[in-house]
Amino acid sequence: MANISTLFNKFLSLLILLLHLGCFSSTATANHPKKPHHRRKLSTHLSKPSTLKPQKALSTSWSYLKRMFTSKSYKITCTNIIQSHLSTPPRSSHHSIVSLVLPDSDPKYLPGSLPESDISADSHQLFPLRNDIFPCTACGEIFPKPETLDHHQAIHHAVSELHDGDSGKNIVRIIFKTGWTDTRKAPEIHRILKIHNSGKILSRFEEYRELVKSKAARNGTVRRRDERCIADGNELLRFHCSTFVCDLGLNGNSGICNHEYCSVCGIIKSGFSPKLDGISTLSSSSRAHVAIPEDIEEEFQFMNVKRAMLVCRVVAGRVGCDNEEDIDDVDKEGGGFDSVVGREGSGVHTRVDEEELLVFNPRAVLPCFVIVYTV
Repeated sequence: MANISTLFNKFLSLLILLLHLGCFSSTATANHPKKPHHRRKLSTHLSKPSTLKPQKALSTSWSYLKRMFTSKSYKITCTNIIQSHLSTPPRSSHHSIVSLVLPDSDPKYLPGSLPESDISADSHQLFPLRNDIFPCTACGEIFPKPETLDHHQAIHHAVSELHDGDSGKNIVRIIFKTGWTDTRKAPEIHRILKIHNSGKILSRFEEYRELVKSKAARNGTVRRRDERCIADGNELLRFHCSTFVCDLGLNGNSGICNHEYCSVCGIIKSGFSPKLDGISTLSSSSRAHVAIPEDIEEEFQFMNVKRAMLVCRVVAGRVGCDNEEDIDDVDKEGGGFDSVVGREGSGVHTRVDEEELLVFNPRAVLPCFVIVYTV
């Protein structure tokens, strides 16, 4: 009985000693988490008893102590992280949240170690916002430069057909038929196309109109005929007849061709040629029709030549009259008159054609509509 009591006292003393050693070891482990070899040394000491029950009891007590101290240190660590996150300024709150979710101790969550398919906080560097693309609003095609987009729209989306329900089509039809004074031949309109002038052509027309207005305003004594020039550059609505050889506007075709002898497409693309001595514009559609020989369709039928009427905005500016002094005072570069009234006949039979207006600057004429018709 004394031997059993002595053995029990020794076992109790050994258990108390092991508990003290466990507390010391766990405290050291909490203070130095990067040195896990203390636990390995302690586990070698715990494996010395040879009996099964003391080893199981010691293992259970050590696991309990380890969980207790580890849980406490983890709570302290989490508390410190949360407190540091709450005290972080708003500017760096995003990075603090990322550091809270992805701790630095795990190397697989370090910045730059994520797979390419993942999106991290710096993913905007891999996928920058594109501000150098210019989509076409008509077809959706994308271009890298605004110049290429303008060229694409000027070629492939130059015109659009006006349908019956469009009020603009009715207005253009009324203007065309009202200006047709020849009762012997009635025109048949096949389609009316609206011209989508490029920004370059529009700005060129607007700049010339402002130039005419400023030139008229510089005159010391404003005469009655200059009042209209100061207001809007003496802008008029005129007709110009021309020919084309392609299928312009047919079946919804909105593009223009590059054919050398397609005059209408050339005017839509680049405007009127500056090499011309004068651009003939007329006040009536029937008068503009006879400006081109009537047999031109038959003569060039092998080229599929067709006739079209251009409805244009014209900055007439200061218009010269029938006096020779007025004609000699015309200057294409901005001096004197900006346009003159046309003349008919030759020699002593020359007379003024009030319907025709010759404009010498190609920037003064802006085509707006194309009327495809036959007589």
